[in-house]
Amino acid sequence: MIRRLVSIALVAGVLALAAPVRAISPGSCPSDSKLLNGGPTRVAGQGPGTWWGLVINGLLAAGFDEEQEQIAYLNSLFGTSYTNLADLQAFNIQEVSAFWDKNQNGFVCAFELRGTRAYLGDPFVNLTFFGISDDRIPKN
Repeated sequence: MIRRLVSIALVAGVLALAAPVRAISPGSCPSDSKLLNGGPTRVAGQGPGTWWGLVINGLLAAGFDEEQEQIAYLNSLFGTSYTNLADLQAFNIQEVSAFWDKNQNGFVCAFELRGTRAYLGDPFVNLTFFGISDDRIPKN
C-alpha cells in the first residue's frame, strides 16, 4: 500500500485525457521549505514547473542517464512492464490526476522528501520520490 502511494507520487508525464481539463488557475501551496517549483506544480506537460520536469531531473540526478535505465527503474517502482517512457508518463499522470488532484484544476503541490531513505530502502529516494498534495483553491 505504501509503495503504491509513493509510486503514484513519483512520476507524471503527458496524458491526453479523455475529458478536457478545465482551464483553472493554480491554487496555493502551504509555505514549506521543502516545497518544489516555488508553488503549485502543473500535473501535465514537460519542463520547468511540471511534475515530469521534477521526475526527469530527479532521475538524471540519480544517474539514470539512459532512457532504458529510466524505464527499468520506473517499472520497478510501479510494478509495471512498460517499454517506453511515454507510457510510464501517461500511467503516472493518470494516477496523480485521479488520486491527488482532487479539485481537478491540473495542479498539485510537490515537496522534497527528507529522511525517508531508511524507510523505503531506495538509495535514490531523495532524488526520485516527492511528497504530494492538492493545491488549495481559495473560496469565493
